[in-house]
Amino acid sequence: MIEQLRNRRITAYCLLGVCLLTVLLILLGLTTPVRTLLVLAFVTTSPGWALISYVNVRHVSVTWISAVGLSIAVNLGIAQIMVLTHAWHPEAATVGLAFASAALLAHHVVRSKPPRGAGAR
Repeated sequence: MIEQLRNRRITAYCLLGVCLLTVLLILLGLTTPVRTLLVLAFVTTSPGWALISYVNVRHVSVTWISAVGLSIAVNLGIAQIMVLTHAWHPEAATVGLAFASAALLAHHVVRSKPPRGAGAR
């Protein structure tokens, strides 16, 4: 159990870094292939993983499949809202989604820390 929490915490840290780098590259206005790949990695993993990490899924593969599916669903929902409201601002939507995902991921990092003395058994 402690190993699973450690792996989830490490994943949350990595995805938190992806969120922050995505925001940084968008706000700086850099248009490089790195930004394209980073944004693609962000929109296909981070929002869904931030949500699915609150569900106790035992298999890592199910967690990641669910995370990708949720991420795509969230992004499609946001895109549909932008289309319906005639407010197409994908960069602003991505930054907003990155901040929301980062908040959930940071909460997951804090709540998945093992209690003191748990590793000393």
